[in-house]
Amino acid sequence: MKEASILSQTLVEDGILYRTMQSDDLNEVADCFARSFQREPMVRQLGIEKDEFMPFALVCCRQAIEQGMGLIAIDDATGKIAGFTILQDALDEIPFDISAHQNFLPIFEMLGQLQSKYISDKKIVSFGDVVVSFVTGVQPEFQGTKVAFLLFGQSLELAKSKNYKKMITEVTGRLSQNGVRRRYAFTPYASILYREFLFDGQPVFGNIEDQSLSCVLMEKSLLN
Repeated sequence: MKEASILSQTLVEDGILYRTMQSDDLNEVADCFARSFQREPMVRQLGIEKDEFMPFALVCCRQAIEQGMGLIAIDDATGKIAGFTILQDALDEIPFDISAHQNFLPIFEMLGQLQSKYISDKKIVSFGDVVVSFVTGVQPEFQGTKVAFLLFGQSLELAKSKNYKKMITEVTGRLSQNGVRRRYAFTPYASILYREFLFDGQPVFGNIEDQSLSCVLMEKSLLN
């Protein structure tokens, strides 16, 4: 089945249903968020456990539901959530008290550096101009399938429907970086090598196995 806009109809492909995130989805989506991020390079390096990640996941998902900025994939056979994606305005903030979760600080700092550079370089001053593909994740059993990429593609349609001019995303792994660049024509804008990033003077991600791996901010025009 050809990819269709989730905004005009429900998309079903290969037994997976794609639709907007709703309030009844909150807890299950947050659980998927926390589980999927156990595979992220920075999360693994910092040893952040699923239960520790849940408060942040709940806040992000709740905000996405309230703003109409979240999409989910549902396994039609089980009715369970297979994956999700969340958008955020580039000038918006997650209402999360990071001071109570010190283990998160290096991640926020690295991603913040990349996004701040982009906003400053591009002189972004107005809400509604640039949207961030904030996070896309899938349950472990759907890793390696096309679910994440279909969700990402639908998020582009959602952003266009809200009249955003450009999308940016901070991509943390090599597979997702290659997929976003090749499948959706994103262009790398700025990056930070994990092994060179310092937090409080310490190379907190210095032991990541792939020493050539970077966190990369990519951009794409939505006006074409």
